[in-house]
Amino acid sequence: MSLSRAIGAAVIAASCAWTPSAAALDRVGAIDVAKKEVGEKCKADAACTFTAKAEGKQWHVRVDFPRAARAKRSHRDHAIFIIGPTGKIVGRIEGKR
Repeated sequence: MSLSRAIGAAVIAASCAWTPSAAALDRVGAIDVAKKEVGEKCKADAACTFTAKAEGKQWHVRVDFPRAARAKRSHRDHAIFIIGPTGKIVGRIEGKR
């Protein structure tokens, strides 16, 4: 096996190991997915509040945005992310303005 193939196989193995399995997604993992999705919106002076609730095989993560973010026209009060057992966002519900 050439060195480039060995490195490629190691990279693939490492990336597959990082992907969470359905059983491994817990409250913390679901919140991490939501944090990655909102990104810069929650890096204002006040932090966002994340609340996760299990609904069957999915997690519903509510993100309450800080007042500074809500002051902008493009931001809403909150969002709810529906996260599947594999860690993918399968739905999103926007809150009121």
